[in-house]
Amino acid sequence: MLKAVGLFGCRNKKSPPLFKDYYGEWITTLKTTLLPSLHQSLSDTSPSSLPRLSLHVDALHRHFQSYYDSLDAAAQNDVAQILFPDWRNPLEKPFLWLADLHPYLFTNLLRSFLDEDSDDDSLVVQFGDRPWHVATAWSSPSNSLAQKVEQVECGLRLMVPALAARARDAQASFVESVAKNWGPFDGGKKETSKAVMAEAMEAEMEEMVSVVLDANRLRRSVLAEIIGATSVYQAALFLEGLAQFLVGFRNPELLAQFDQCKTPLTKQCRLARKGATLFEWLDPIMRLGMQKSMTTGNGTVTSRDVAVPC
Repeated sequence: MLKAVGLFGCRNKKSPPLFKDYYGEWITTLKTTLLPSLHQSLSDTSPSSLPRLSLHVDALHRHFQSYYDSLDAAAQNDVAQILFPDWRNPLEKPFLWLADLHPYLFTNLLRSFLDEDSDDDSLVVQFGDRPWHVATAWSSPSNSLAQKVEQVECGLRLMVPALAARARDAQASFVESVAKNWGPFDGGKKETSKAVMAEAMEAEMEEMVSVVLDANRLRRSVLAEIIGATSVYQAALFLEGLAQFLVGFRNPELLAQFDQCKTPLTKQCRLARKGATLFEWLDPIMRLGMQKSMTTGNGTVTSRDVAVPC
């Protein structure tokens, strides 16, 4: 809808730099610099490993914070380019909410660590040859951490529906205004109607910018709450998992498999009706950050298995 702003003669701004160019550079830095450095620090057994790991955690957290700062700036310049991102690939789009990842993804990822089986053998298999204090970082999470997660999730249950309602109301108000003035537009009074509809579009755009900024504020807050409530080792493993999740979306082999995959809609409906949780759909794709490909007994798993409920 916002892409049609030019139809009604809204303000003509100088085109800002495309956010997709920034995101390409941002994800490349994450993949080639920050994530490898974190990997190496997590495997370090020297006495000075903890201070170095803390520095890498801070750097990765700042990288995410700077991303949301840039996303804010892009929204204020041209909210349409991030609400309707044709530059996002088909693996990323199902997980977008108000221009970026749904904040529930952060808490679902955290829950995956909290719910992990604490059996020592499974930890050794999961974390390989990493130091024992890293492998067991999530084996006995504190009660205060569990309480913090519940507080964050409680906040999300309040904020997410409120933001969704604001976006919905903004669009409904615009549609109502257009419908009310469509008669004069169609009856020859085009200039007057165009001015009214342009004003309605402007109001919707301003509200959508505000909604996106608040959504980004919520995402930043959730990340900060998680990093602040976890130990250095826990935060490192959490950020590593989040980074692997994002990098996995850009895996060329997976994208090629996705393009070749032809999953019938009826199969997607059957999968959706099984009632799997959101993270059960996300988990196989996130593991792509650590693997070049993944398969199940029935074949390749792609984001098409993340079915839209029918």
